[in-house]
Amino acid sequence: MTEAAARLAEPGGAGGTLSWTAAPRDAVGFLTRIPVGGARLAPGQLGRAALFFPAVGLLVGGVAAGVRAGAGVVLPDAPATVLALLAAIIVTGGLHEDGLADTADGLGAHADRTRRLEIMRDSRIGVYGALALAGALLFAFAALAPLDAADFARAVLCAHVLARWSALPQALLPRAREDGAGSVLEVGPGVLAAATAYSAALVLALGGLEAGGWALGGAVVVGALCAAAFRRALGGTTGDTFGAVIKLTELTVYGVFAAVFV
Repeated sequence: MTEAAARLAEPGGAGGTLSWTAAPRDAVGFLTRIPVGGARLAPGQLGRAALFFPAVGLLVGGVAAGVRAGAGVVLPDAPATVLALLAAIIVTGGLHEDGLADTADGLGAHADRTRRLEIMRDSRIGVYGALALAGALLFAFAALAPLDAADFARAVLCAHVLARWSALPQALLPRAREDGAGSVLEVGPGVLAAATAYSAALVLALGGLEAGGWALGGAVVVGALCAAAFRRALGGTTGDTFGAVIKLTELTVYGVFAAVFV
């Protein structure tokens, strides 16, 4: 999550207006490449913006669904799905894919915690990172390509909402290091409860009780497993592990919808 870290101001610095009215814009500016004119974020702003992380997922999923529907007019489902997945990656700047690759490289190393964290800081992608990215892209394509446009839209909307929500419980864990994006994401209980409530409502409304319910359960399980792995291997979370859990949750929801609708 190197790019995300670059968008943060120093703690207590003048990172912009610490107001709730700017929080939706800050969430979009932090999680996507959409030019919304936001300033660099101070820690207080990021905590407020976190309430709107799942809503940003709804935006990203909407982009993917729109590209799939539009491209599907002239292309078969498979290439239209590829374009939709690429559109979501472009909108987010590959932020979460970067986190997944760096986390895979760190966790895959036969080294102590300090060395793993050093590896995760390296901008170069290693074997484990490359395998993780390839597996993520292939799984997403295989799960989504068989879905028709309507089910594809349900899948990507629910997946991106839950993926962004999944970062919020991770913020309750210890930090593996004291700098970077992961070190300043502080989510209060009120923000977590509100984001959880509206994320669950969206997923159940969009995906239905069966797929939506399984998707919610899958997101919780993936988050718990990731939390345990990050604490054991790294001592806590980093900006990269936030990206990793977001991507893994997204893929889990794709798998749920493939299992239900294919």
